[in-house]
Amino acid sequence: METIKQAIQIEPDLAGAHYNLGLAYVKSGMYLEAIETLKQAIQIEPDLAGAHYNLGLAYVRSGMYLEAMETFKQALSEWFVRKPPSTQIKPDFAGAHYDLGFAYVRSGMYREAIETLKQAIQIKPDLADAHYNLGISYLVLNNQSGALGEYNILKNLNPQSADKLFDLI
Repeated sequence: METIKQAIQIEPDLAGAHYNLGLAYVKSGMYLEAIETLKQAIQIEPDLAGAHYNLGLAYVRSGMYLEAMETFKQALSEWFVRKPPSTQIKPDFAGAHYDLGFAYVRSGMYREAIETLKQAIQIKPDLADAHYNLGISYLVLNNQSGALGEYNILKNLNPQSADKLFDLI
């Protein structure tokens, strides 16, 4: 981190340096520092999708779910804009949908969570956490058959999560 900080002191307008420092802060659990640093990266280069995504992670891990939702939406829109038609969707794209869905769940916005988590699963069908949170969302909205469907999928992906979901059902 010190090397990146030195690079920023020498060249303060390097979005990539701010992004890398913010990413290091996220990985170190220093979420408030990550938020400020990633905001600086985005201020320098507004269409930096990875910075938006990691800023969203920092917000989620800080319990700032409303801010996270807006940031994940921005990350997803940046991926749509920058993705050439001939390339495959990045795995992080599924992660951004999942994390947005998780923020919806944590905020009690279960209908929105269902749609977003389904998108994550469409991209990455074996994303166990998405199936679990989708099952929870179905359960909260009194859709027991939807929750049981997610339980049946989870049995193969992550038996422990399947058991937790079944106990709630």
